[in-house]
Amino acid sequence: HPWEILAVTFTNKAAREMQERVADLIKRPIESLWVGTFHAIGARILRRHAEAAGLRSNFTILDTDDQKKIVRNISKAEDIDAKKITPQFILSFIDKWKNKGLLPEDIKEDNFTGLEKSIFKVYKIYQTKIRELNACDFGDLILYCVKLFENHSDIRKIYNNNFKYILVDEFQDTNFIQNKWLNLLVNEQQNICCVGDDDQSIYSWRGAEIKNFLEFDQVYKNSKVIRLEENYRSSQNILS
Repeated sequence: HPWEILAVTFTNKAAREMQERVADLIKRPIESLWVGTFHAIGARILRRHAEAAGLRSNFTILDTDDQKKIVRNISKAEDIDAKKITPQFILSFIDKWKNKGLLPEDIKEDNFTGLEKSIFKVYKIYQTKIRELNACDFGDLILYCVKLFENHSDIRKIYNNNFKYILVDEFQDTNFIQNKWLNLLVNEQQNICCVGDDDQSIYSWRGAEIKNFLEFDQVYKNSKVIRLEENYRSSQNILS
């Protein structure tokens, strides 16, 4: 059934195109289907199980400006000079931790430098603050789902049983936490199909881990690799 397939990608533009193609194929509305970006699907799962994730179902999703405002206020209260350590810089650290699956309680600060200690202090307050506001940032949408599946095997089973097939676009761009999210959703039959190109892995600065792609057949032992080696997009000059 169409609703037993999970299809994920990265950008809203790609997700819209996938949704339009599917709607055209099945000739029916696609609201009930699981086709979208990692973050949109994550948000949908969290709203369904908000209480188990420690949220209320009407939680808000913070944009970058909201995040900066909160971090700026915390920095001010903690006497951190926003000119020396900008909110943007602090948020890049927070994002990095979340991409690695780390909430404040998962982090040991034993070997931190003075700068990292200051940033970590802000992270702890920031995370408490947005929890109080019943809000999530983009990083939380995947991370909270992973925590939800790890702590509630009954909820995880619902999705394992529901998703007969998982399709992933641009797999070379996945980071640690997105890959873990996929691992937890895959059913016992391991029906997962990922499309990607290791030559197009350019987002390591954003946390993407190419080893997710390169080690795929070691994680999923019975996987089959299909190489798409014909280039229809570029002229011979570009290829050369």
